Amino acid sequence: MLKNSFFLIALSIAIFSCGSNSNQTRNHADSTNAVNFNEDVKKADSVESPAPAVSIATSSDKGAQLIVQSDCRNCHKEQEKLIGPAFNAIAKKYTLKNIDSLANKIIKGGAGSWGDIPMTPHPSLQKNDAKEMVAFILKMK
Repeated sequence: MLKNSFFLIALSIAIFSCGSNSNQTRNHADSTNAVNFNEDVKKADSVESPAPAVSIATSSDKGAQLIVQSDCRNCHKEQEKLIGPAFNAIAKKYTLKNIDSLANKIIKGGAGSWGDIPMTPHPSLQKNDAKEMVAFILKMK
C-alpha cells in the first residue's frame, strides 16, 4: 500500500512538472506572438492607409441621395455585379467626359455596353439629377 502511494505521488509530480514546462513553453510562444503582433501593428500604422471608400448609403452627396431615392440599387450594387454592373466597375470604365452620355442612358435606357440585359429607362428623371448620379458613381473608383 505504501509502495502504491509512493508511486502515485511520484507519478503526480512527474505529470505536474511536465505540464508546467509546457505552460512555460506556451507562455514563451504567446509572448513571442504578442511581440510579433505588436511589431505588425506598428508596421501597419506606419503605412498610409487608403482613403475610405465612397459609399452610397453613408454619403451626403446629392448624387448618392438621388441613387438611394431611386430604383438603381435594385439592379446595381457598389462593389459587385447584380443584374447590372457594379457601380465601381462603371466608374473604372468611364470618365467625367462620359457624364452626358451616361445620364442620357439612365433616362432613355440602353443595352449592349455590359451584356445582353437592357437597362430600364427612367424617363421621369431630370437630366441634371441623372448627371449628379453619374458624377457620384464615377467617384467610386
